[in-house]
Amino acid sequence: MKNFYDLRVKDVMNSFVWDMPLIESDADIRTVLLIIISRCYVWVVKSTESMEMVGVITEHDFLKMFQKFDPDATAEDFATKDIIYCTMEESVGDVMEKIRKYNVRRLPVLENGKLVGEVTLRNLIGKFYSLVS
Repeated sequence: MKNFYDLRVKDVMNSFVWDMPLIESDADIRTVLLIIISRCYVWVVKSTESMEMVGVITEHDFLKMFQKFDPDATAEDFATKDIIYCTMEESVGDVMEKIRKYNVRRLPVLENGKLVGEVTLRNLIGKFYSLVS
């Protein structure tokens, strides 16, 4: 399976940005909740025009929000800003190591600080399946 580990992120990533859960940094908490309910996470960008990555919000981030609910909070206010990410040229092996090391299920794919896609465990499993079938 060496070939699988040597694949580049660009060969396995979801590059359909329009299909990814993302929200602008100034979005209100109610909008964030609507996305989290259905997708379990949301990428936070400065604006959909710039796609500059600000952070990520996952279901676990709501544990903090439940304790200090602020109805005026925005997505940026409680997004995790130390983002573990990858680039299109990294290998699947590198991505899998990051996923294991940081115990995450997905990584944003960034180029020059801009969100261009994502790699999820589902993407990796699907690609692996196509290689062993």
